[in-house]
Amino acid sequence: MKSPWKRYLLAWIFVLLSVAALFLLIRERSRVSVLKMDSCEQAEFREQCLSPQLYTQLKKLEKKGESISDLLTVTMLDGGFYPERLSRDKSLYLKYKREEFFLLRSCYEAIWSDLVYFPIPGGGDISYEDSWLAPREYGGDRLHEGTDLFGLVETSGYYPVISMTDGTVEKVGWLPLGGYRIGIRAPHGGYFYYAHLSSYDRDFSRGEQVEAGDILGYMGNTGYGPEGTMGQFPVHLHLGIYIRTPSVDELSVNPYWILKSLEKSIRRYTY
Repeated sequence: MKSPWKRYLLAWIFVLLSVAALFLLIRERSRVSVLKMDSCEQAEFREQCLSPQLYTQLKKLEKKGESISDLLTVTMLDGGFYPERLSRDKSLYLKYKREEFFLLRSCYEAIWSDLVYFPIPGGGDISYEDSWLAPREYGGDRLHEGTDLFGLVETSGYYPVISMTDGTVEKVGWLPLGGYRIGIRAPHGGYFYYAHLSSYDRDFSRGEQVEAGDILGYMGNTGYGPEGTMGQFPVHLHLGIYIRTPSVDELSVNPYWILKSLEKSIRRYTY
């Protein structure tokens, strides 16, 4: 029969082990608490604030066979959606929030996995700013859900606009707000919207396949009125990027950081 002091010691060891296990569980749960089923619809996710430096690291690891989608998702989560360094360990997310992790990963795939080119070839004289959710007035008070790209040459029809991804033409034609626009659905589900074109490169039809780098049309200033309206604002390309989520058919995300990451992926073009 065990002496009282041994039973007392074993009881304390059990308590300490239990407390340690509970502490570990709380710490693990705390780490994954940022991940929820609606994370892909939150403002922090929609910002897509990934630095070009981290994007470059991710692409290098992808070339070595690692999943850029997994790495991007973990990096964003561990960095509170504003990461400063790369993260690689997804085990806790899979342990506690597997369904939520794969949902968020699919949203990152839709935005980042099909990117090939910056949307304006040539590159050097194109400027743009982070105008995400800036106020706009045409058609009523609204917020700017995209990024506007301007060229040094302000002539309509001068700069070609190319598809950033492979994909399928989903929408094409006139919109009062976007002028002559074209929307490309990329293989992983992202919708890339190019607006205010002066003209199209050819007669695109819905369902037509395009490849990354194909010329879609030319930068212009069409829109803000009935078909053919132009000159209501400076010549530029409005780029919008949208994804589907469980509760939103077209959720806009900020293209600014995507464009920054593609500044070294510019297709050659002679004007």
